[in-house]
Amino acid sequence: MPLPNEELGDYIASLERLLQGNPAGQTAVLTGYVHKLDAFASSGDNEAIEKTLQLFGTAVGGRKRWQAPFRDSGILAYALRGLSTVRHEDPIAKQYLRVIGNSVADNDTNRELAVRELQAIAGCLPSPELRLTTLAVLFNLCNDFEPAKAAAAALRLDATICTFLVLDRIPEAALDYATDLLSWTTSNLSDAQFKDEVSLETFKSLLNVALQYDEDHHLEYVAILVHYLQDPEFQQRIATPKLLDDLVTLMLEFEARLEPEDIDAVFQELATSKNADTVTSDEAQVLLLAQLIGLLSAASATDVFARNFNVRSPVIERLEAKLRAPWDSAYPSTICACVMVGNLAMSDEVCIDMVKIMELHVRLILILKKSDKPALLYAAAGFMRHLTFPEANRALLADAGLMEACCRMLVLDDPSVRGEAAAMLCKLVTGNFYNIEKVMYETVGPDTEAIDPEISADTVIFSHIVEQALAPAKPLPSTTMKNPMVELGRTIVAMLRYLGRPNAEKDVEAVQIQILQVPQIARPIAQLVRQRFYPEARSEGLLGLGLLAQTLEGAAAIAEEIKEDSGLLETIKEHANATEAGLAQQAPSTASRDHQNAIVLLQALQNNAADQMDAILSH
Repeated sequence: MPLPNEELGDYIASLERLLQGNPAGQTAVLTGYVHKLDAFASSGDNEAIEKTLQLFGTAVGGRKRWQAPFRDSGILAYALRGLSTVRHEDPIAKQYLRVIGNSVADNDTNRELAVRELQAIAGCLPSPELRLTTLAVLFNLCNDFEPAKAAAAALRLDATICTFLVLDRIPEAALDYATDLLSWTTSNLSDAQFKDEVSLETFKSLLNVALQYDEDHHLEYVAILVHYLQDPEFQQRIATPKLLDDLVTLMLEFEARLEPEDIDAVFQELATSKNADTVTSDEAQVLLLAQLIGLLSAASATDVFARNFNVRSPVIERLEAKLRAPWDSAYPSTICACVMVGNLAMSDEVCIDMVKIMELHVRLILILKKSDKPALLYAAAGFMRHLTFPEANRALLADAGLMEACCRMLVLDDPSVRGEAAAMLCKLVTGNFYNIEKVMYETVGPDTEAIDPEISADTVIFSHIVEQALAPAKPLPSTTMKNPMVELGRTIVAMLRYLGRPNAEKDVEAVQIQILQVPQIARPIAQLVRQRFYPEARSEGLLGLGLLAQTLEGAAAIAEEIKEDSGLLETIKEHANATEAGLAQQAPSTASRDHQNAIVLLQALQNNAADQMDAILSH
C-alpha cells in the first residue's frame, strides 16, 4: 500500500538531508534505501520510487562523490536492473536513466557495470519522451571509454541514430550528444560491419542529413562521411548515379560556403608536393573539403565507376561545367572534375571525342598555361595526358598550345607537375613528325618567360627540353609519379627513334642536323642509362645513345659524356658483356634488348668516334 502523503513527505525530507550531507561512510545507509525501493515496488508505490530515484539522480549529478557509494550500495545496479524491465511510458524509466547517466559520468568503474546493460539503455531511444535523456546517458557512458564505444558499435547505434536524424526526431538539445555518439560508433565498427548493408544505408541517411545543412553539426557529419569514403571497398559502393550526384552536391555546396582564404588553403592542402615552407591548415573545413575532393577523385578510379558512368551522365555533365569555367575562377572542385572526367578518358574513341567534339582540351590548356595552383595543374595535366594517347589527337593538341603549356610547367617548382609536363611532351612527339618539327622550330612562348625571366620567350622548345632535363630536380612525393628527368630523356629518345626509322617518308635530315647542334644533346639520354630505378627508361637510354652514335656528331657527343663520367662506359659495357647466365637472372626480354642495344652502341662508337674513345681509354 503506498505511503500516505505525510509519511511520504517525511521520508523525502529525510532522504534530502542525507543526500545534502557528506557521501563518505553512507554506503550501508544507502543499501537500506535499496531495500526500501524493493518494498515500494512490492506495495505498488510508484510515486515513492519515482521521487527517490529523482533525488538520487539529482544528488549524483550535482556531486560525483556520490558515484562510488551508489555503486557500492547497489543503487546503480538497481537502476540498471529496473531499466531492463520498466515500460518506457512509465515516469520511473526517466529516473532510472538519470541515476545511470549521472553515476557513470567520468567514472570508468561504474561504466564497466553499466555497459553490460547498454542494450537496455539504447532500447529507450524509440521513446520520444526518453530520447533526450537516453542520448545524454549514452554520451556519458561512451565519452572517453572505449569498451562502451565498441559495445555501441556492436549494437549498430550509428544506424539507430541516423534513422532518427534523417526523420528529424532528435531533440535540438540532444544533437551534440547524437553527433558525438555517431562519430564514436562509426569509428569502432568492425571490418565486417563497415562493409555490410546497414553501413551503406546509414551512409545514405547521413548524406541526406548533411545535405540539409545544420551549421552547428555539418562538419561532424561530413567527417563521418569522409571516414566511410577512406575505405577503398566502400568507394566502389558509392559509385552509383544517385549517391555520387549527392556527394558532388555536398562537395560543391561545402566549397561555396568557404571564405577565399580557406579556398586557397584547400588548394595548398591538395598539392602533391609540400616543402618545409608550406603551411598546413588546421582548419577543419579546409581539411575536410580537401579529403572529400581526394576521396571522390579516388572513387572515380574504380572499375565500378567506369561501368556506371559516361560523359553523358548528369553528374559528369555537372563536373564538365566546372572545367568550362574561366581558368582564373577555378575552385578546388575543378581538381575533382579533372580527375573524375579524366578517368572516363580510357579509350581512344572517348579521348578523341573529348578533343574533337567536346573540346575539353581548350580549357585544360588554359589552366596549364596560366594557373599557379600545383594541385590544379597536376590534375589538369593528368587528364590532358590521357587525351594525348590517341595518335589522332596529338597534332591538334600541339596546335592548340599544349607544347607551350608544357614548357611553362617545366620551369615550375613542383616536381610532380614537371613530370606530367615531360610525359605529355613525350607522348606528343611519339610517332608524330609534325610535332617533332614543332619541337625543333617553334619557341616556348611568353608564358614560360613570365615564370622564369631568364628563359627567353624565343627559346626553341627542343633546347628548352634538353636544358630542363639537366636542371636540378626536387624529389617526387611518390615513386608512381612521372620523373621529369626520365620523361624528358624519353622524349628525346622518342624523337631519335622516329627520325632513325629506315625508309622514313618524311625529309628528316634537316631535323637530325638541328638536333645534333644542340649542346649536351647526349647528356639527358646518358642520364637514363646511369639511373637504375627505372629499367624501361634505362633500356630506352641505351637505344637512344645507339641511335645518336650512328652519326659522327652524335658519337662525339657521347664520347664527351664518357670522358666526363667513366661510370657511363662501365654501365654500357656491363650490359654488352652480360653472360647468358646473367641475362637469365633478369627479365628476359629487357635484358636481351639491353644487351643488343649496348653492343650496337659500342660498335657505333668504335666506327664513328674511334680516336676520341682511344684517347679516353688511354688515360
